[in-house]
Amino acid sequence: MAVRLSYDEIGALYTNLLATQTEFEHASSRASDLASDIDRPYERGELRDEANTFESQWDDRRGKLNEGLESVINRAKTVLEGFGDFDLESAAQMAAQMQETG
Repeated sequence: MAVRLSYDEIGALYTNLLATQTEFEHASSRASDLASDIDRPYERGELRDEANTFESQWDDRRGKLNEGLESVINRAKTVLEGFGDFDLESAAQMAAQMQETG
C-alpha cells in the first residue's frame, strides 16, 4: 500500500492546524463577548449563566485539546521540513550529477 502526500497538502494541513490553534487560544475572549451580548433578556439571567457555565466547562476541554493539537502541529512541521530538506538535497544532487555528465 502506498501513501501519497503532496508538499502543498502538508503545508495546507500545517496552516490549518495553526489557524485552529489560534481559534482555541482566542475562544475564551469571544465567549466573554457572547455572555455580555446575551445580557439579561426579560430581566432573567439564566441564559447568560448557562453560557458562562458552558464556557467554563469547555475551556477545560479546549485546553486539553490544544495540548494534543500542539503535538500534531509539531509533527506536521517536522514532516513539512523533512520534505523540504529532502527536496533541496535531491535537487542539489541532481544538479551536481548533471554538471558532471554535461
